[in-house]
Amino acid sequence: ARIDGVPGTAAEIRLNFMDIVGSKTGALLPTGKPIEGIDGVNATLIDVAVPMMIVRAADVGKTGYESAAELDADKAFFARMEAMRMEAGRRMGLGDVTGKVVPKMAMLAAPRDGGNVAARYFVPHKTHAAFAVTGGLCVSSCVLVPGTVADGLAERPEGDDCTVIIEHPTGIIDVAMTSKPDGNAVEIISGGVVRTARKLMQGNIFVPAAALLSAPPAA
Repeated sequence: ARIDGVPGTAAEIRLNFMDIVGSKTGALLPTGKPIEGIDGVNATLIDVAVPMMIVRAADVGKTGYESAAELDADKAFFARMEAMRMEAGRRMGLGDVTGKVVPKMAMLAAPRDGGNVAARYFVPHKTHAAFAVTGGLCVSSCVLVPGTVADGLAERPEGDDCTVIIEHPTGIIDVAMTSKPDGNAVEIISGGVVRTARKLMQGNIFVPAAALLSAPPAA
């Protein structure tokens, strides 16, 4: 199996995540609203596998198709996003998130390579070279939930069991989502992705010859 952003190929492992809603805040939408205005920008504050602040790229002066290096070079952009993230953390009930890695951030754009949405994921003070699994679950949920910043931008897949394809700086990530209607909203049941198992190291152990000579013969 091959994963965009990961070198080489390796054995496929399918990961399914259950009970992913409200990982840190206890709620899908911690503020009870699909959109919040922060610093004059519409943002969705959502918690699926990881709490996140998600915005439209155009609303923060970006296309959403920039490379990780291009985004990381824009210090003013990160300063603005960090100020918004601080306020998002407060509204989500996470308190003062100074120096903390949650909530994470993402910005969305319309897909242009056959996916459902283009996105850039921040961790949070640097642009991810590809996409984190937890971030993929959260962004995919944002695509499925009505009224979020993804509305009118993402291509929402049909059905309760669907795949959300996220375009990122080095390719795509496919996220298998299970949900069900809940009145005018959506209940997120589970999410899954394909990962790979790779050999990470190998080595030698040096044993003194005397120890080998004195050892009993193998059965």
